[in-house]
Amino acid sequence: MEGLASLGWSMPKPRASMFVWAPLPRGYSDSIRFTAELLEKAGIIVIPGLAFGRQGEGYVRIALVRDETVLSEVVRRVGEKFWFK
Repeated sequence: MEGLASLGWSMPKPRASMFVWAPLPRGYSDSIRFTAELLEKAGIIVIPGLAFGRQGEGYVRIALVRDETVLSEVVRRVGEKFWFK
């Protein structure tokens, strides 16, 4: 989460969950479009908030179920293709 925040994509830390309910980064308003772009450009899969109903729009769900090495690779890939500041 700190790695994504360093790229300009801040989100609240979950208290006791393996999932992050992350607001879309600045400049994005469509969770499906953002998830498609994230997959296409960086090979990263997250769940669009809209998959959980209309109130989920504007968010994505990120699973923190991989080890730190894999999560660091995610941050590296996102950083190569996106800059959210």
